[in-house]
Parts: sequence; C-alpha cells; structure tokens
Amino acid sequence: MSQAKTYKVIIPYSESATPRKKFKIEYTVEASDRITALKKAEREFESYADYNSASWVRTIERESIRIWKLMPDMPQTPQHIDELAAQLVSGDEDIVYNSLKALGEIEDASASSGIIALFNHSNPELVALAIETLGRIGDPSNLYAIRNLYQSDTNPRVKACIVTAVSRLALPDDDIVGFLTRALHEDDARVRANAIEAIEKLDLPDVARLLLPMLKDEDNRVRANVIKALWNKDDQSKLLDVLKEMASDSNPWMKASAVFVLDNVNIPGRIELLTVMAMEEHPKIRQNAREALFKIDSLDCLPNWLEIISNDKEFAMVAEKVLRQGDAALNRLLGFNGHSESSRRYASMLLDMLEQHVLKTSGWINWLKTKQKRLFRQS
Repeated sequence: MSQAKTYKVIIPYSESATPRKKFKIEYTVEASDRITALKKAEREFESYADYNSASWVRTIERESIRIWKLMPDMPQTPQHIDELAAQLVSGDEDIVYNSLKALGEIEDASASSGIIALFNHSNPELVALAIETLGRIGDPSNLYAIRNLYQSDTNPRVKACIVTAVSRLALPDDDIVGFLTRALHEDDARVRANAIEAIEKLDLPDVARLLLPMLKDEDNRVRANVIKALWNKDDQSKLLDVLKEMASDSNPWMKASAVFVLDNVNIPGRIELLTVMAMEEHPKIRQNAREALFKIDSLDCLPNWLEIISNDKEFAMVAEKVLRQGDAALNRLLGFNGHSESSRRYASMLLDMLEQHVLKTSGWINWLKTKQKRLFRQS
C-alpha cells in the first residue's frame, strides 16, 4: 500500500450567475498520489455545491487546476513553484538539475512544458532526468511527448528512463504492449530490465510469452526481473531452478540479483538460501543477504537469525519481532538448540527479555508460568 502524502489542490471555477468572474478554492488532502488527491478535492468541491443547493452552477476550469505535494524546505505556493520552474532555462546545468529534482519531488504538472523543452538539451543526463521528472510528476497527458522521444538512435540511458516513465503514466486503455515489446529487444540491458519492470507494474496480458525467453538473458538484472514478474504467473519450479543457478554463480552480480529476488518474493526455501548467502565472502552480497533475512517477519527465521547475529542492531531487530510474537516466540526459543555458543547466548538473552516483558505487561502470575516453562525445559 502506498504511503499517504499531503497535497495542496487549487481548483479554479466559475459560476453561471456571474460567468465572467473567476473563483478558486484550495484543499489540503492526504492521498497516495496526485490523481487521487485531485479526486478527493473534486469530491469535496461537489459535495459543497450539493450541500448549498444553489440555483447557479459551478464549473471547474480543469486546465488551470494546480496540484503539488507539500514538503519541508520546498516551495509551498504557486508563485514560488513558478519561480523554481523558471530556472529550467538557465545555462547553468547544476541549476537545471536541482530544479528538475525539486519539481519531481513536489509533483506539480504546471511546469511540464518547460520540462519537455529540455528534451532537446545537449546533455543526455539532463534529458534523462527531465523524463524521469515527468514520470514522477505523474500527469498522463505527458505520455506521448515522452513516448515519441523513443527512437532507434536515442541515447540508451534516455531510452531506459522513457520506459520507466511510460509505465508510470500509461492508463489502462493506452496501447503500449508493442512499445514495451520493442524495448525488450534493445541491446542495452538497462532498457530491457526496465521494460520487464514496466510489464510487471502494468500487469499486461500474456506476460509469460513475452518474458520467459529472457530467462536466458546474459544480464543479471534482466533475469532477476523476469523471475520476480513471473513468480505468480508461470511454472515456479523452472523459475526456482534459474534463481538457484544465479545464487551459486561465480559472477557476484548474479548473486546480488538473486538476493534481490529473495528479498522481494516469498519463494520456497528462501530463508535457507539467504542464510547461505549471508555467509558469502563478497561483502556487498553478504550484507544484502543479511538485511533481507532480518527483514522477513516470520518466526521461521528465528533459528537462522540466532546463528548469524553479529551486532547489537541485528539483535535489536530480532528482539522486536520476538517480543511482538510473545508465546509463539517463547516456544520456538525453548526448542532451539544452537550450533554455536553465540547463538545459544543470544537465545538465552531473548528468553530473559521475554520473561521481563511478560512480567511488565501481564503480571507476576504469567511471568511465573513463563519461568516454569523455561525451567522445565532446562531440566
């Protein structure tokens, strides 16, 4: 579920009683994105009109609606946002870069024409950022301006950003299957990988036919994205075989992508696979696998956590999960026989914490019952 953000919505309107006079009303709404924010504001606008039962009609001037996300240290008014957008024509690339980043954060579509003008910039990195910014703003009316920029000789970095932006802006009725199929066959791996993410995000039909051949792709990220996209749509045994090959590959990037899949998809045996990879020599793979393992919110991981805990932060993460699970965690801990002295010590520390937690939250009688369980197990 997307996290709610705070948006300001300004709706300009006219009234049939005085059609030449212009009005506007401002709303502050919580929403997951700007489109939802607009819908909420429009509902409030319409409910107010219905409540007042006026004899005249209010008409929204949709082309002048302003929506932006309220954020600390960012422009809070249309005037200040327009001043920020005016910097897009600066000859200083750093100023243009910072303006684009800020406009992407606040999601105001009023600057779209100025951003689109940057498609002709000589610096492909700024072109890519302009496309990315329009994708983040999320105004579907910019879809075709972005899509039409995709040509055979377009810079690969720019192509990759186009594919991602298209996936963010496309509406259900937009026909983009052919466009994304073309992107799947690009020479640049970034474009192919982004196309797979787009196909998954848009939940396009017949994805298995499109993506299965790409399990043999030489790029690690492409393979990982295919497994993630198809896990609930195709033969999982085939996908699992490819994932295991990646996890044992001599190429560290293949292993890193296997960890990415294991972190994002609940596959059979992922706890065991992550535990093995948490002992990898390569520091980045090892760290990513450990983080993925400690992120899983299941007591099935408890024995594995206890065997690999190496610092106070990891212990605190496990302790928080154990305390939340209460009796279920207690029973798991009482049945734990660690392979190392440190794992047994951590298990004992968790049992001590559980006892104190029970005493504090449930009283001494329940604490005594917990203590008896532990003593009986030790005897």
